Formats: sequence, C-alpha cells, structure tokens
Amino acid sequence: MKPLTIIVIENLIIRLPNLRAIAAAATQAGLTMIAIVPDALTPDDIDALPFRAIPISDWSSDGLETMVCRLERHATVVGIGTCIGFFTPEGLLGAQVAELCARRGLLHPPVDALYLANNKFAMRQRLRDRNVYTARYARVIGDASLVVAAEHVGFPLILKPVVGLGSSFISRCENIADMRRVFRHYQEHARHGYYTEYFCAHDIGDEHFEPMREMLAEEAIDGYEISVECLCTGHQILPLVMHDKLDVEQSSYSSYENLLVSPPVRLTLNEQQQILIYTRVVLNTLGLRNSFCHVELRYDSKGRASIIEVNPRVGGMRVRESLLALRGVDFAAVYIQQLLGKPFCFPEPPMASGYHGMSAIYPRVSGILRGIHGVEAARRLPGVLSVNNHIAPGTSIGGDFEEVFAVDAWLQADTPAAIKALDRKVRELIKIDIE
Repeated sequence: MKPLTIIVIENLIIRLPNLRAIAAAATQAGLTMIAIVPDALTPDDIDALPFRAIPISDWSSDGLETMVCRLERHATVVGIGTCIGFFTPEGLLGAQVAELCARRGLLHPPVDALYLANNKFAMRQRLRDRNVYTARYARVIGDASLVVAAEHVGFPLILKPVVGLGSSFISRCENIADMRRVFRHYQEHARHGYYTEYFCAHDIGDEHFEPMREMLAEEAIDGYEISVECLCTGHQILPLVMHDKLDVEQSSYSSYENLLVSPPVRLTLNEQQQILIYTRVVLNTLGLRNSFCHVELRYDSKGRASIIEVNPRVGGMRVRESLLALRGVDFAAVYIQQLLGKPFCFPEPPMASGYHGMSAIYPRVSGILRGIHGVEAARRLPGVLSVNNHIAPGTSIGGDFEEVFAVDAWLQADTPAAIKALDRKVRELIKIDIE
C-alpha cells in the first residue's frame, strides 16, 4: 500500500525550521512528508534533514507537475502546500502549488487572492475598488513618476518595494529630493538584497510588474504599528494573536522591528476589537481562504486601522511560539489539518500571565559576519525563554540597507516595563561582529 503523504514545496531556505515542525506533525498524524526544496542546499544539508527532501532547479509549473507525478507513483498524496510560496522566475510559487492542488481536488487557497496578497499595489487597488479604507498610494515605475506619485500621496510618504519579505528598502521621505535619493538607492542596491532574488517579474490581470525596477509610494501614517496572526478557513477568518510593535526603528533605507509584545500594551480592548473587525474585512475583500495570514497594520491618531500589508503565511520571528503560548495553537499541527481539510478543534487558550515578547537584533552595517557573541549569556537571563541565532559566520550581510535577522529572543515578564528592561539586557549582551 502506498503511504499517505503530504508534499511541501518551498523555495525559501530560511523556512527550514517550519519544514522540520511540519514533518514532525505529519509523523504524529500518521503521514509521511516529502519536501521539494531549492538545489542551493548541499548534499550534506539534505542528508542532515529529518525528512525526505528533493532538490530542484526547475520551478516552472510543468516542472513541478512532473515532479509531483513522479512522487505519486509511490505515494498517495493527500495534501500539497508551501510555507511561504514567494515568487520565482516562473511565477508565484503559492499560486503554482494551489493549481497543483486544484488539478487533484485537494484543498488550497484561491490563486487570485494569493497574487493580491503578495503584491502591495494590487492589494491596495482591490481594497480601493471595493470601498475598503486604505491609505493613499501610488506606483513609482521610473523617475518621471516620482512627482506624480508625490502629488497624489503627499508628504511625508513611505517608499517601499511593491513585493517583499521583511522590512528591507523601506524609507520615509519628507520631500521629492528624498524620493529621488531613495529610488536611486533601490535601483543601485536591490539586486544585492537578502531576499530580492525572489522579487521576480509577474502579471496580475492586465498589469505587468517588475519589482526590481519599481516601488510603491504610500501615505506615511503616524500611530501604533500592530500585527495580527489569523487563520483563514474555508468559510471564516479567525484572528489568533495580536502583537504590539513597541519598538520600531526607521533608518534611511530600512525599518527594524526590535520588540513585539503580546497582549498589546498601548491599545484598549475596544481599539483591539476595531482592528480585528477591519482585519476581517480586508482579508474577506482579498478573498483569502485556507491559509494562515500575517497581517500588518497601523492604528492612527484618528482611531482608525490602516492596512500595511498582508502575507498569506504564518508570521516570522517567534510567532509560532506566540501562537502556542497565548492561544494553544500548534502551527504545524494546524497546517496539517488545513492541508487535509479537517475541521479545527482549538483547545482552550492557556492561562498565560504577564506579557510575552519577541526581540530581534539586526546588524546595522554591511560586510561579512565574523561571529555573534553573548548568546549564551543572554539565554541565562531570567525571563529569557530562548535565543536563536539565524546567520552563520562567513555570510555576506547588507546591514546598512536592509533588515537581516541575526538573532531573536523569546521573552516573558510580568509587566510591559519589565519586558522592555529584559529586551535592553539582551541587546547589551549580544554583539554582532561584522568585518
């Protein structure tokens, strides 16, 4: 008898921890997991993985179909998914995976919704067309469009990539000279970015996008920055956890999310409810279903929530730990249930006391990483639940123009003041050595 198998297709190597967790959950559910991964992984990397992994170089839809058909000769495939599903030169991987599922009658997110969620301009266009509030925005395709964008959006404004992961190449502009400088910097440096190999050209409807050559201008909204983790089922939006971004730092060419805390510190219960209502409206308008979603917003001085971006995936940093600690939701187990189309049965949320926090530490200069010091000392601090190192010595880093996660810490404390103090102690101990 062929083994019951799920296939997870992922082109972003940094998501290997998620793959490990999904593989363990699959085993617990009596399933086998096979991962299709980039051929950038070495044979030693492949051998070290606790699941079967098949490296590929052909990310075309035909190539993926051929690979899945080959696997189906020896396995009964009951689900196909991806962790990030970001762009390849052949298309949006998440959409390609959804099409693989559709041809087999397997559960999947809607293809159109995945494209809208992965393109910040297209997302705002859909919201505007459906009369859902969004900040002013404009597409910047070349120097000539800078003035037009500025006139439409107004200053101050944010210039950012039209697609992307993390918070790289995001700048606040106060005038047209700033816009020209930022746009020129992006044109010169984008090809060297940590994630920009995934900034691939693509089409949405009649629009053609070349993310390495264009940017999005959007109204700069002052206020609290928030993220909401949601589970989109086949028929409803389930908000799970809200994080208050207590410390967000804007540099010339990047935004650094230093400390996120849950439950939110600066929002009343009524304000949190307003944000959740708006979040549901946004996700329903985009048509997202059968997916985790990481939603980023601002809550402005007028008491109004405003979308920043939507990502059809579970959040990064320590979101998996946050879901488990605050809601009792095991991401990997729910991911498996979602692939299989099984109903969700969430446990009662744990009686978590105090506050949980995610600290991220980024190199602020470019160069070659020589080492990261102080991690063990930080792990011994009371209230530090864990500290993870994400970059190996010898890695080339563009720290002066992009957000590169080097270290993150998972914290717990009784009060907001205590968790801020713990965050400061972690930062004092951990030093990143760049050559």
